[in-house]
Amino acid sequence: MKKLAVLSIVLFALFAAERVQAQAIGMEPPSDRFYIRENHIGREPRPFVWVREADIYIRHRLWRMIDFRQPFNQFFYFPVNPTRDRISFMSMVMQGFESGELRAFDPITDDFTRPLTFEEFMAQHTHVETRYVDDLDNPGQMILRSDTTAFRTGDVMMLRLKEDWFIDRQRSVRDNRIIGLAPVVRRYHAESGDFMGIQTLFWLHYAESRPVFVNTDAFNRHNSAARLSYDDVFAWQRFFHSFITKIDNPQGRELTEFLSGRQLLEESRRIEIELLNIEEDLWVW
Repeated sequence: MKKLAVLSIVLFALFAAERVQAQAIGMEPPSDRFYIRENHIGREPRPFVWVREADIYIRHRLWRMIDFRQPFNQFFYFPVNPTRDRISFMSMVMQGFESGELRAFDPITDDFTRPLTFEEFMAQHTHVETRYVDDLDNPGQMILRSDTTAFRTGDVMMLRLKEDWFIDRQRSVRDNRIIGLAPVVRRYHAESGDFMGIQTLFWLHYAESRPVFVNTDAFNRHNSAARLSYDDVFAWQRFFHSFITKIDNPQGRELTEFLSGRQLLEESRRIEIELLNIEEDLWVW
């Protein structure tokens, strides 16, 4: 009996040691699903309908703003920290930007002329502030302290879209094509806390970014088993609320230069209705 007891203890110790060793070498954690997800792996972007220049009857370029603070758009923002099951839009973008899967462009213009590296971006948005503070160990003396503020994905609360609205006479339809998108942050004064304005961080060319977007799921509040990819959200379902901030004009002016608040939203709505009326007037007589 004593031999059996000793043998049991030895076997238990060996089993426990194997488990510790397996965890130490990085075994995959257990699945938190009762099924294996297969449909979202290695997806390819669905091609758009090819459009000839001769078939574009009317075209307007629009700039829109998606505000993550709106209840309908909050799936872009959450979760702030990625989980095994979900990732926010901005976390996906920064991971792709850092790995090289996504190419970013300098926000000084929105025509994708100057590529921006991840290192350049992080250097631009990392601020070091030095100041003298009281030395707690030596009362009455001051010491120099440095505070570093780095970019955080949670600071991005808005997304700018650049798109073309057009009427295709060959198919007799109104259609949209997103050209680019850019994350936007709201800036506040460090001391007073007053709102200073919004800042565009960088631009992504939408067609280039689609392979990453189509392989990342966005939260579907109606059915978690039928989640949309971010490519579905933007290109096919247009599953977001937005307002127009600019339409092509001779001066290149944005609506925000002379409108704000409710007036901005009303003008955005007026432009939306005007574009819809153009389409309706074409097919109704």
